[in-house]
Amino acid sequence: MGVGRFHTVKPGDTLTAIARRLGVPLHLLIEVNQISDPNRIRPGQVLTVPGMTTDTAEHPEPPAAPAPVPAPLVIDRERFRLPPSQYMHEETEKDLIILHFTAGSTASGAFASWMSTEARVATAYILDLDGTIYELFDPRYWAFHLGIRGAASQNFRHDGRSVGIEIVNVGPLRERDRALFWWPNDFRTRWCGLDESSRYVRRTYRGFHHFAAFTPAQFAALPPLIAYLRQRFPVPKRLPSQAQREAADAAGYFRDYRGIAAHQNYRADKFDIGPAFDWDSVGI
Repeated sequence: MGVGRFHTVKPGDTLTAIARRLGVPLHLLIEVNQISDPNRIRPGQVLTVPGMTTDTAEHPEPPAAPAPVPAPLVIDRERFRLPPSQYMHEETEKDLIILHFTAGSTASGAFASWMSTEARVATAYILDLDGTIYELFDPRYWAFHLGIRGAASQNFRHDGRSVGIEIVNVGPLRERDRALFWWPNDFRTRWCGLDESSRYVRRTYRGFHHFAAFTPAQFAALPPLIAYLRQRFPVPKRLPSQAQREAADAAGYFRDYRGIAAHQNYRADKFDIGPAFDWDSVGI
């Protein structure tokens, strides 16, 4: 998650209002700007706005129905390869796979975002719109990708014990004038018309009512990738219960959970993997 742009504080602004208007998490706005007292900001102060998306420069629309990924499983380990300085070059035991979406439109945007920061934020894999799987670093190692607030040891434990998969998808949408828009420019970047029903899923989740659809190629490519990771690591053949799939419970149900889960299960302020994702597609 890289830095997207800047915002100059205006009279009457509050951090909460700014975060809502720009469509970024409040806590991330506070952390990026190292604000010690969120109630004290001043007019004229320039804030760095963290990029919610993995691509803040271009926003192409994906093809309507890409062809499914061919078998056997093919992983591209060359195009988007992170240097060791961009992740923790430390082997850790894995018992968890975490699914994310990029909140952006391209795999290259995700890679560029992670390369632009020294925070070592990344996932081992990106699953592109056409089903192409990119390995950014060997999943024996790890990087920050959950951002769980609280005790640092818990943050590191879940990041270290999990393999993250980012699926290219723009995420939550807002409706206006018979069309749907995603987050850049305060949700003014057009995604599709309401009549393009294959491009989105209508479901209410965490304050949004529409979410961008995943592609058939992504649903085809994900099960072989998960099967490959389960062959390499002792990740149980397990999904969250139906009641817990859209819940956030890092301190309870998911504290020692082993299997396949999603970012939303560890953060109440996150939308990925979201209601547009078909859990049955995982092949578990």
